[in-house]
Amino acid sequence: MKETTNKSQAELMADITYELLDRCQYKLEKIADGLGLTLSEFKALRAFKTDNLTTVGELARRMELSNSRLTRILDGLEEKGIIERFLNKDDRRVMNVIVTVRGKEITEKLFNHSLKTHQEIIELLSPESRDSVIFAMEKLRNSMNEWVKI
Repeated sequence: MKETTNKSQAELMADITYELLDRCQYKLEKIADGLGLTLSEFKALRAFKTDNLTTVGELARRMELSNSRLTRILDGLEEKGIIERFLNKDDRRVMNVIVTVRGKEITEKLFNHSLKTHQEIIELLSPESRDSVIFAMEKLRNSMNEWVKI
């Protein structure tokens, strides 16, 4: 009986996970489009986190992309005046990436759009269930991180 329960729970979790991924993808595309960005450009800006200056290699590591794939994404951001690239003065093999003033403005809008979206979602939950939903999401994230050995 336990195997059946685990299998049905696993099937339900898989269905929920795929549906959440689809909804999150839609949300990210909507936010990115509203800011005139591709989804990849949006993700690259998010990967800066709180850093305004990083290297192409570090950004590629954060995004789990090859340097060549990231270069194409950065080309688009640079054409839009959102980032600038320059050689590292201490090691000319290293390419630095900096967020421009325009890029900082867009990053702020990105953060505000994302925060507003998540506030709207949380407000759809009953006040008494919000903490337990977030707690369950944190538990799921921790389990998934353990599963993939992050």
